[in-house]
Amino acid sequence: MRSLDHLRLGAALCMAMALTTSPAYSSTTENPAASPKKPNVLLITIDTLRADHLGAYGYKLQTSPEFDRLAEEGVLFTDAITPVPTTAPALASLLTSRHADEHGVRENLGELPESLETLAEAFRSAGYKTAGFFGNGAIQHGFGQGFDVFEPFADHWFFRDRAGTRKAMAWLAQAPQPWFLWIHFMDPHGPYSSSRPATSAKFVYEKSPQLERVLPQSEHNAGFGMIPKYQQLEGHERVVDYVRRYDGEIVSTDREIGRLRAFLERAGVLDDTIVVVTADHGESLGENEYFFQHGTLLNEPSVRVPLILRHPSLPRGLRTNVPASLVDLFPTLAGLTGVPVPEGVAGRDLTRDLKESGTTPETTRVSYTVTPSQKTAVRQGHWELRGTPSRERPAHEFVVVELFDHRTTPPTLVPPGEERRVRATLRPKLRAAAKQVRKAQHVPRKPTKEEETRLRALGYID
Repeated sequence: MRSLDHLRLGAALCMAMALTTSPAYSSTTENPAASPKKPNVLLITIDTLRADHLGAYGYKLQTSPEFDRLAEEGVLFTDAITPVPTTAPALASLLTSRHADEHGVRENLGELPESLETLAEAFRSAGYKTAGFFGNGAIQHGFGQGFDVFEPFADHWFFRDRAGTRKAMAWLAQAPQPWFLWIHFMDPHGPYSSSRPATSAKFVYEKSPQLERVLPQSEHNAGFGMIPKYQQLEGHERVVDYVRRYDGEIVSTDREIGRLRAFLERAGVLDDTIVVVTADHGESLGENEYFFQHGTLLNEPSVRVPLILRHPSLPRGLRTNVPASLVDLFPTLAGLTGVPVPEGVAGRDLTRDLKESGTTPETTRVSYTVTPSQKTAVRQGHWELRGTPSRERPAHEFVVVELFDHRTTPPTLVPPGEERRVRATLRPKLRAAAKQVRKAQHVPRKPTKEEETRLRALGYID
């Protein structure tokens, strides 16, 4: 077996090339797609990572120095969302730029159909070497389309992110350029036991009744006002205990981002690589009485995700309020690399919006749940209309419709009689979105006994 130094040297020799660093994005900025050699692409997705627990998004605790460093060197999107706060459906949308009515993945362990072109297939067709490594076994069926290598971090469904980084670096050390690498980190997902307690023991939180609240333990993996069964840690009963452990999980994953960055720097290819960091969804830490869970609600902690793009051709240190969704990443990366985009995708190239002198496009973004609640929401500008359907009526017939104003943090719930024009504008879009995302027929795949055990351990089933 070759030594690590030998691998690094080989990587440096076969990957080295230079791109000009630009302080701002403009029509004269070098387009990497026009370069004789196409840039590499490193796509990092992080399971269950809410944006507001990262320093770059204003969090006061030191959870994410490596993420924050990338944000200082690239573009940080302050208004990015997931289309669905459940792992497999969300990542299916990221990989295909389609919603659930087209990709059909409505549950964890759902299978991504071969009929849709994935991001990896597009890159491989364009001459890229491709690899994917994942810490969550919920994305093993059909998600490997287009990858030369597609492997879990370990034989287990979930394993510490450090194991995934090792696999990724070993592959990078021998991969010729250009390459596309996707790594899906897992540590922030519950149970919050991947990192050592000492990692977050030093964190001090402001005293508040909510954080000091003692919660009862639930016998189920989903519900409100209680600690779900899969999350329960011995000796932990206060909200702050779990928030502290969650922050420690972020610290652990952030270190792995740093290890990958350092590897690219040593190989001399960091600036030859488009680096993307985002999450499949967030996590509710007690908002709306929803503790240490995701999937059932469309609240901000569950739906808002971090998003960074770093490359010398993009602005350095830009914070932008351009509205973004995970469905936008396929066309965005395709635009940066010159890879063709399939027809009919749901997303758009975000870098085009960055060229428009800070103007915010009037785009409509859709989010929805795939749990029995079947909630749907549409966002346009700073407005969001959320609908909860009746179980006795079609999914686009709502019994509860709520309007939120996102000019405040957290968003303000607008009283029912106010902003009638906004409601009248968004209501037809909400109905159409709900009708669209529910229309596809979905046949659940029966899990094996082993898969069922693992689904239960991650809180996906009772």
